[in-house]
Amino acid sequence: MNNFTFKNRLQIFEYTLSTSEKKIADYVLNHVESVPFESISDLSTKIGTSPSTITRFCKKLDYRSYVEFQTLLKTDSLKVPNYDTIAEKVIEYYQLTLKLSKSIFQKISPEVLVNDIEASNKIAILGIGSSGLTATEFSLRLNRMGINSMAVTDSYSMFAQSVLLNANDLIIAISNSGETPEIVKACKEAKNKNVKIVGLTKKFNSSISETTDKIFYTSDSDLLEDDKFHNDQLSFLFFIDVITYHLLKKNRYNENYQKVLHVWKEK
Repeated sequence: MNNFTFKNRLQIFEYTLSTSEKKIADYVLNHVESVPFESISDLSTKIGTSPSTITRFCKKLDYRSYVEFQTLLKTDSLKVPNYDTIAEKVIEYYQLTLKLSKSIFQKISPEVLVNDIEASNKIAILGIGSSGLTATEFSLRLNRMGINSMAVTDSYSMFAQSVLLNANDLIIAISNSGETPEIVKACKEAKNKNVKIVGLTKKFNSSISETTDKIFYTSDSDLLEDDKFHNDQLSFLFFIDVITYHLLKKNRYNENYQKVLHVWKEK
């Protein structure tokens, strides 16, 4: 993970941090230029914690030691490649986004969602805005495999489906922020009817995580710290590509998919 910045690591491992460790993270974020030059004892005194807690903090962020943490933190600001073209810069951002997404979402095996999809009578994929585009793409792929799914991208239909679905059905709720009011409301209503709910978001400890049975995370382009690069869908598309691949390894889904493609090519 040496190519990942401190902020990258925080997004991946933040959910594992204790209250005292989150206090360390906040201090580092606010004193990123001075921390690499602090001894562990001086740093612990300034933060009001112990050297052993700082050592555990470093280990949780996948640094081998406090010294490695200092060294890599010192070089974070230097990790700005000299790109010849904007295209090369965007490619680099794509690669980092995908690496981060892999590290984050595989905290839960993707096969968990594959099993839920197979076991469900009907699947409603919720998303608004750019997440709605992702929901539509996901639903199209499942439909081509013969899986009964629908993309629900407006608030009225979301609420209607949350009332009509039952315990044999599945909701896949997609939200960049994890705070989309319409999606959170629909999930809360569906939970009352024992509908299985899986969330997909970029934000840890968001409202959507409180209304879902399982939650998958992908990387946030904001971590790249470039206000000229905006791609809200790439990490989500990576996720559904992985799920699609798992499903198409199963003969019945692959056969259905190939039938649809064959008919489509003939038209």
